[in-house]
Amino acid sequence: LYLFDIHTGATVFCNRISDDTIFVTCREDSSGGVLGVTSRKGQVLSISVNESTLVPYLVSVNQSPLAIQLASRLNLPGAEGMYIAEFNRLFGSGDVNGAARLAAESPQGVLRTKETIEKFQQLPVVPGQSPPMLQYFKILLEKGKLNHLESIELARIVLQQNRQQMLENWLKEDKLECSEELGDMVVQFDAKLALSVYLRANCPEKVVNCFLHSGDYDKIVAYSNKVGYSPDYILMLQNVVRQNPQGAEMLAKLLVNNEGGSLVDIGMVVDVFMQLNRIEETTSFLLDALKEI
Repeated sequence: LYLFDIHTGATVFCNRISDDTIFVTCREDSSGGVLGVTSRKGQVLSISVNESTLVPYLVSVNQSPLAIQLASRLNLPGAEGMYIAEFNRLFGSGDVNGAARLAAESPQGVLRTKETIEKFQQLPVVPGQSPPMLQYFKILLEKGKLNHLESIELARIVLQQNRQQMLENWLKEDKLECSEELGDMVVQFDAKLALSVYLRANCPEKVVNCFLHSGDYDKIVAYSNKVGYSPDYILMLQNVVRQNPQGAEMLAKLLVNNEGGSLVDIGMVVDVFMQLNRIEETTSFLLDALKEI
């Protein structure tokens, strides 16, 4: 059996696996390997690569350069120690760009950690050059999508510079890992952009809050029904009616006239309005809610 690296032609593995001739083979989809049948005994052999041991095996047979290449290209485990050592060597020698690229390409994200980010943050800015932290993130973005921690840290930088447009572009390009934490940071600067983050991160409570603050009451019911979220609508009305009685009236009508059936008890809605003596809104709501009865 011969196993080659198709990119370099290097021999990865070579060994006899049967004394008999293997006269027919076919692909085995479940393992990504092959099945073979021997000619004399009719043995069926299953042959596949053990991804968890491939890199350590190459290191053990003194093929460390090939081990690093395969680990990076195929995102295989086993080269963590070598990557960390090489990163520290490049970083220590002042090769910021080389260290950043190595971190970006590290298998299993072994170098894409909080510690790596802190290392770049602590580097001084060279006059006439971009800060090392931004150089690192630029290389990561070229590589693909940022992880949770990287997304938070990059967003923090661009928001402090009031460059929300860059954040919006990265969201459209799916370069950031959206999370509730990221949305909570963005909402302090741009509520509309934060809504995009919350939607992508599947945070229904925060999405509904954004719709409330923007007055998009019709979207609250449609969105909640779509994702199967059940807010406390009565509590929601109690909060809205204090700030925006007309908005609360609109929301109440939407809840009662929901296509799949009323989402609130009419009597409880009346109580919400009457507790604040909102007679006009109560009358308008009741005329609308009872017209079909």
